[in-house]
Amino acid sequence: MISHSIRPERLGFLALILMLAAPAFTSAQPAALKYPELPEARRAAIAQMLPAQPAGFGVPCSDRAVWASAAQYFQSSVERANTLIASPLPPWDDQAYLRYSRDGDRNEGQAMLGRHNGQLTPLVLAECSQWNGKYLPRIAEQLDAISAEKSWTLPAHDPKLLNFSGTRYYVDLAAAAEAHTVAEALYLLGDKIPADTRQRAMAALELHVFGPMRRAYAGQEDTYISWLTVKHNWNSVCHNGVTDAALTILPDRNDRALFAAAAEKWVPNYLDSFSDSGYDNEGIGYWVYGFSNYNELREHLWYSTGGKIDLYNDPHARKSALFGFQFAMLPGVYADFGDAHFTYKPDQTFLAVIDRTFGLGVYPNDLDIIRGEHSEALPAAVYAAFPNKSQRHDPGATAADLLGLRAWYPENGILVDRPAPGGDLAVTIKAGGNGNHSHNDVGSYSIALNSTQIVGDPGGPSFYIADTFSPRRYTYRLLNSFGHPVPQIDGKLQLEATTVHPTVVSTNFAPQADSIVMDITSAYDDSNLKKVLRTMKYARGVDSSVEIADSFSIAGPAEIVESFPIHGTLKQIDPKTFQIDYQDAHIQISIDAPAAFTLTQDKVDDMGNPFTRIGAKIHLATSGKVVMHFKKVAAN
Repeated sequence: MISHSIRPERLGFLALILMLAAPAFTSAQPAALKYPELPEARRAAIAQMLPAQPAGFGVPCSDRAVWASAAQYFQSSVERANTLIASPLPPWDDQAYLRYSRDGDRNEGQAMLGRHNGQLTPLVLAECSQWNGKYLPRIAEQLDAISAEKSWTLPAHDPKLLNFSGTRYYVDLAAAAEAHTVAEALYLLGDKIPADTRQRAMAALELHVFGPMRRAYAGQEDTYISWLTVKHNWNSVCHNGVTDAALTILPDRNDRALFAAAAEKWVPNYLDSFSDSGYDNEGIGYWVYGFSNYNELREHLWYSTGGKIDLYNDPHARKSALFGFQFAMLPGVYADFGDAHFTYKPDQTFLAVIDRTFGLGVYPNDLDIIRGEHSEALPAAVYAAFPNKSQRHDPGATAADLLGLRAWYPENGILVDRPAPGGDLAVTIKAGGNGNHSHNDVGSYSIALNSTQIVGDPGGPSFYIADTFSPRRYTYRLLNSFGHPVPQIDGKLQLEATTVHPTVVSTNFAPQADSIVMDITSAYDDSNLKKVLRTMKYARGVDSSVEIADSFSIAGPAEIVESFPIHGTLKQIDPKTFQIDYQDAHIQISIDAPAAFTLTQDKVDDMGNPFTRIGAKIHLATSGKVVMHFKKVAAN
């Protein structure tokens, strides 16, 4: 069935795809390339581990005995699919895709792609649940539409329009995920997919993903597929998508072994985005994105090789897996450093997956949670419904240890202070820890109260724009130090955080109180500044409190602005004290300084994250200390 959204002139293009790509599904073509970094002996060994036939997550939907019990988890997909088939499939729109190349707007093209190819998951899950053929015509229409797309790559990742124009195809985050989804759909539905639709889908997989990846493995795509070895989320996300797609659908076992060998070799680079103690330099939001893909890849390799390849056999991977538990200040409350959205928290479905894998016991009903709310991605949804009993790993610590009074990441100078049982005030502070999504925020902190972050780091963009990852990145107040809870000295903001090296001077940890002293002098370029030390003291107990003190050693007078980003409202109590109210949290901040201060309010609304930057402006005649006391109060 040909989609109404495929223009007639595209059918000739599809025929050309089929003609060019058909040889790719024999064992001869992959052998024509040389893979010097993937030894033939290892590829042959992996091939012997793999089953004769490819397989995706779960079982084919024709196995009604299994799917009859799984259908209960997908009733929302049935309802969604019924709504979708009542309206035409949204069309492809060239102008929306070209918007980024015209003016740098990422959102219109991405939204168009989401509408155009985003129906496959609910449709397939609905058909597998009902198995009455009701959704098969639209599934075929959706697959044909995806196969005919000019590009599987996001517009922002195709700035030269190489994919769009058909000049050169390469794999990005979106293409990798699309490949996995299409492959899983073909695997689940089998011969229920019309033969011509299946052929077009396989040709599109070869054109957009498998062919470019074989060239990349052979060292021919360094310019366009550089994520093979990068040390951030692209590595795990893209490796997961392309490898799992290959394991799911490629008929040749030796061909599948090539993709598995590549993932085995290069995905460990992703773990270098974590410190030795398990801190994710990309922040909590990208931990969920990147590590959930690492975990999914681990599962597929594990069961495809009968447990002979297990990415959790790496101790660094096990530490990294536990970050989502250890980084929490309070249940469900995390410092949103880096590009994490304000008040972002990992969904408990993924935490339950990790809990089950490591036997932490945090979620006693982890399997119910995993199955209870499925992902919008087809492979992840099926994986959750049919979780494999893969080997459990020793986390190296009890759940009580992981969720105890503190988490300390010494390589990054990051301290997470949690209250004693029954407490509701917590703090996270950082001396460094900036990675791929760095902000200029050396010394930043976030204070949590009850169920939210009430003051401190404002979090990252709600959406990206062309400037977000350009030389103009730090001209935005959300990303530079103006919008972070760090001092501004004589009008000067901090230097780019990835270029400086703050140090932790000392720490003192005890059951009743913790403290950390950090030297953040290197974050400033000011010839009059000799040294600035930031000290954080956290007291546990009935009256928990946070104290942050900045000691300035300056040659001559200076104007200091202490910054307090908030998403709530401000109320001044007295000349030294003001109150912040946000949702169910209320906190008073008192400032002791060598001179009186005045409060300023600046509205910041960069990239969809509006907040208020409270500034306490203090004139120092000479060196001095500014001490900020944070204490929760009742609503008034």
